[in-house]
Amino acid sequence: MAYIANVYLEENKSIFMALQDIRGLGRSKAREICRRCGLGLDIKVSSLAYKEIRMLAQEVDKEEKVETKLARNIQENIKRLVRIKSYRGRRHTQNLPSRGQRTHCNGQTRKRMDWRSIGLN
Repeated sequence: MAYIANVYLEENKSIFMALQDIRGLGRSKAREICRRCGLGLDIKVSSLAYKEIRMLAQEVDKEEKVETKLARNIQENIKRLVRIKSYRGRRHTQNLPSRGQRTHCNGQTRKRMDWRSIGLN
């Protein structure tokens, strides 16, 4: 059982695929981390020794934005957009798409997301 960056890595997955489950790590970063640790991409998580898991965790911690740091950064950026009253900030407060997508026949999911959790629908 391996926990890296507060994420449980499934035992039956290869280390390359398991690292991609960590938010903020994609294919290239996962490949780079495996290379720096000297691990093959096809090694299963279950076959890793404690020392190797610790080395992987240290490499992941060196990355600037993963898991909670990334989520915090995204939330801070949205709050900044709302605070400066930009168009994108207003779209976020109205729970509408903020990147120019149509909303006449699409964007229904984004429009009704928060209403379901409140229980008004």
